[in-house]
Parts: sequence; C-alpha cells; structure tokens
Amino acid sequence: MSGYREHHFDPNAYQQQGRPMRPFNWVQWTGVAIGCIGMVLTTLQVAGQLGWIPRWLDNSPVFTLLLLGVVLVNARREPSTLAEPEQRARNRRVLLITTAVLAAIFGAVLIIQFLGA
Repeated sequence: MSGYREHHFDPNAYQQQGRPMRPFNWVQWTGVAIGCIGMVLTTLQVAGQLGWIPRWLDNSPVFTLLLLGVVLVNARREPSTLAEPEQRARNRRVLLITTAVLAAIFGAVLIIQFLGA
C-alpha cells in the first residue's frame, strides 16, 4: 500500500481524449451504420408509441443500437489538444445559445401541458 501514498498519485486522473480519428476505418463506419439503423428504429418505435404509425416494435431495446454505434465510432480517438481561448469563447457562446433554446422549448412545452392545448 505504500505506492498509493505518493503525492502525485491521483486515482481519478484521466487523459482528455480528442475527436474520433479521421479517416474512419471499417470499425468506425460499421458504428455509423449501426447508429443510423438505431436512429431509424428508435424513431419508428417512438412514432408507434405516439400512435402516428402502427406499433411494429413493442418495447424492444433499439436504443442500445445507438450506444453500440457511438462506442464503435469512438474506438479510435485523436490525442487531446488544449483548447485555445478563442475556441473556449466559441464553445461557451454555443452552450449559452443551446441552453437558451432548450429553455424556451421546455417553457413552451410546460405552457402547452398546463393549459391543456
């Protein structure tokens, strides 16, 4: 146990990964295909539950195809790069805009829900 008492040891430390490595190899393209199939099947399942189309997929776990696709696409990753201040400012602005849009949509959904429209 003496090795764990080193002052520089951090069990929660990890290396920030970069974006998925390009060009995609066959494993990543398989992940893209599986993810697209998962998106289509999930959309069909939700549309069937909402009554828009007949229910073809009853409570099948098609969402897991999306997760499998993401895992396969992220199988190869680039090394991390530190974000520059300009990129951090752009990221912050996009995050604020996205949060504002989602808050507006959530507010509209709540109004529609409580007014019974």
